[in-house]
Amino acid sequence: MKPIAEIITIGDEILAGTTLDTNAHWLTGELVTLNIPVLRRHTISDTPEEILFALQTLSDKTSIVIMTGGLGPTRDDITKKTVTEYFGGKLIFSESLFQEIQEKLRHRKRIIPESNREQALIPDNARILPNPVGTAAGLYFEDKKGRRVYLVPGVPEEMKSIFNESIRPELIKLPGEKIRVYIYKTTGIMESEIVDRIEEGLNHFPMVKVGYYPSVYGVTLKMTVKENEAGAVESRLRDFLYNQLGDAIYTEGDRDITEIIADKLLSRGWTLSVAESCTGGLISHRLTEVPGISRVFTEGLVTYSNEAKMRLLGVSPCTLKKHGAVSQETVIEMARGIRQRSGTNTSLSVSGIAGPAGGSREKPVGTVWICAVTPEKEETIRIQFNKGRHMNKHFASQTALNLLRKLL
Repeated sequence: MKPIAEIITIGDEILAGTTLDTNAHWLTGELVTLNIPVLRRHTISDTPEEILFALQTLSDKTSIVIMTGGLGPTRDDITKKTVTEYFGGKLIFSESLFQEIQEKLRHRKRIIPESNREQALIPDNARILPNPVGTAAGLYFEDKKGRRVYLVPGVPEEMKSIFNESIRPELIKLPGEKIRVYIYKTTGIMESEIVDRIEEGLNHFPMVKVGYYPSVYGVTLKMTVKENEAGAVESRLRDFLYNQLGDAIYTEGDRDITEIIADKLLSRGWTLSVAESCTGGLISHRLTEVPGISRVFTEGLVTYSNEAKMRLLGVSPCTLKKHGAVSQETVIEMARGIRQRSGTNTSLSVSGIAGPAGGSREKPVGTVWICAVTPEKEETIRIQFNKGRHMNKHFASQTALNLLRKLL
C-alpha cells in the first residue's frame, strides 16, 4: 500500500498570522522526494480539543502523520501530554534525558531553568527521537491502525534535524515504488520562458514529471522519475535541459547561488569584496551564510549615502553630481574602489532605488545598476523590478550574484 501523509501544524502564532508556517512547506517537499504524497495539511490551535480533533479525523488513507509544535517547556506546549494520553499512555520523568538537556544548556553557558524538567518527561508508549540541535526531543507513536505518528518541535532547525536524522531513514525503508528527483535551479529567466523552451521537448520524456517552483531568486525545476527508469533517462534529460536553458541553470541540487560563487572563487584562488547601497548588506549577508566563505570573501561595505560612497570607495563627486548615485558610472567606481582598497581579485557593487519613493521618470522605483569586476573582465547591468521594497532588494541581490557567477 502506498504511504500517504498528513501534516498537522500546532501554533496560535501561525493562526494569528505572526509566524509563517515554513515547516509544512518544507516537510511537503521532503515527503514528495520520498514518493509520499501529502493528502492534507492542517493548522490548529494550541488546545487539547483541537489536537484531539485533528487526530480523531485523520483520513483512513493516511498512514503517516507528522505533527509540529507544542513540545517546548512553556505552559502552552501541551502537544506531548495530549497525544500521550490520546494513545493511552502517561508521562514519566527520564533522568538520563534530563542530564542530556542539562549538558546541552551548560555547553551553551545558559542557566538551566526549572521548566526544562518538563522536557525530560517522556511518554511510556512512545519512542524518543533525539534532537541534535535543541532540548525538545521528538516522539514516535503508532496507533491501532498501524499509523506512524511523529511529533517534532516547531523550531524549523530542530524539526529539520530530527526529520533528517531519525524520520527520513525510517520512511525510506517503507514499501512502495521508489522515485528519483532531479533538481535544477535557474535564475535570470522567467517561468514562462522556461516553459516555452522545454515543454515541447519534454514530450520525449513521458516518464518524467516536472514541477516548476518560482521565487524571487529564480525558478527551481524538479524532475521526478521512477527509480527503475532513472538510469535510462538521466543523462539525456540533463543534456536536453542544458541545451535549452544554458547558463540560466546555475546548479543541480538544492544549493544556493552563493555556494556556487564560493566554489568558483576558491577554485581560481580569487577573493571577493562587495560594495552595496540599496541592498543594505543583503549580498554580504547571503554570502556569509555559506560555511567557509571567509576563505574567499574578505569584506563588504554598505555605502548608503553619497558621502559614504566618496569617503569609503573614492567615488568622484563629479560622477555623483553628473550621473547620480544610481548610474552605470557610479557603480563602476564603487566596484573599482572597493577592489582597490581591499586588495581583492574580484568585486561587486550595487546601487538602486528600492522604493516606495525616490523614483523619477528617468529612474523609476526599482531601477538598479550593478557592476562586477574580475581580473579578466568588468561588466555592468541595469535592471528594473518594482515589486515593493523588500522584493526589490532580494531581486537585486540575486541579479548581482548571478552577474558575478557568469564572470567567474
